[in-house]
Amino acid sequence: MTARLVANPYGGDGLQPLDIARHLAGVADLISLCFSPEVEEGWQHAIRELRFLSRLGPLAHMLARLDPQHRLLTQGFVWVDDGRVIGNVSTQPSETSSGVWVIANVAVHPDFRRQGIAQQLMQATLGYIRARGGRQAILQVDDENAGAIRLYQRLGFEHTATHRTWQRSGRAVIPAYEPSRFEIRLRERHEWMRELNLAQLARPEGLSWNRPLSVAEFRPSLLRRLEAFFNGEMEEHWLAVTPQEQIVGALIIVTGLMEGDRLTVLAHPAFRGRVERALLIRGLRRLGSRPWNIHLEHPLNDTYVNDLLRDFSFTAMRTLHWMKLVL
Repeated sequence: MTARLVANPYGGDGLQPLDIARHLAGVADLISLCFSPEVEEGWQHAIRELRFLSRLGPLAHMLARLDPQHRLLTQGFVWVDDGRVIGNVSTQPSETSSGVWVIANVAVHPDFRRQGIAQQLMQATLGYIRARGGRQAILQVDDENAGAIRLYQRLGFEHTATHRTWQRSGRAVIPAYEPSRFEIRLRERHEWMRELNLAQLARPEGLSWNRPLSVAEFRPSLLRRLEAFFNGEMEEHWLAVTPQEQIVGALIIVTGLMEGDRLTVLAHPAFRGRVERALLIRGLRRLGSRPWNIHLEHPLNDTYVNDLLRDFSFTAMRTLHWMKLVL
């Protein structure tokens, strides 16, 4: 099979802009096929919702734009062959950083790979982002996907960080309480800037690949609370504080996510190896026994925390490269 290297935004085969009404079901099938080894709880739920939206016709476009979790589906490109979606790239502006665009769901059907389809999908997407004033594109790619890494490097993307994802059964043994030299307490509303300053030292690349560090991630706001409420999520910020009231660590607990609960552990560079254990114990005791899994993502080069996670019954899942392109 030979890919037809002609863009056709109005139908037929080849490269064309994503049309939710016509393409969404095919995109769901493609993602399920291409990412099947990586499909965890969140992916499975997302694919089910893709198929549900695909049955709503024109109404799907409005619903996808209203829901932040589905907004990524409204922009991007597909490659169609004989009426079937065999390639896809999704994109959207970052929710936290102006001028930054997120690229995701880069997939080509196995029968059509090595024909230049992924490169053309990416080039079309980058052109789309530039035309809308985007200054930077970001994405993540699995450590084992050497072909995709080479493609992104050819396009000018640079490596920014490598993270590993971890998963723990919510029914695993809850760790016993341990005394700590630090006070572990909930963050006060007025302390959000101090926590942001800590995050900038501990995780300058961001807390997750698609959400660069920003004021909005830490500053309490009514809009943020309302979004969490309607999405069924809850978020807690815990701080590790010295007797001199220096903030040396932080723990962010998010519950109500599709894939389960999520923990994020941050340590001041001067206190690495001394504060993370106390934070993890507090987080796991706070969550208690759950019928779903607990997830955590952490820099790969932090061997102390990676060993600590194994001690607390976390299992390593995936290793992911974060990459960016300055446009």
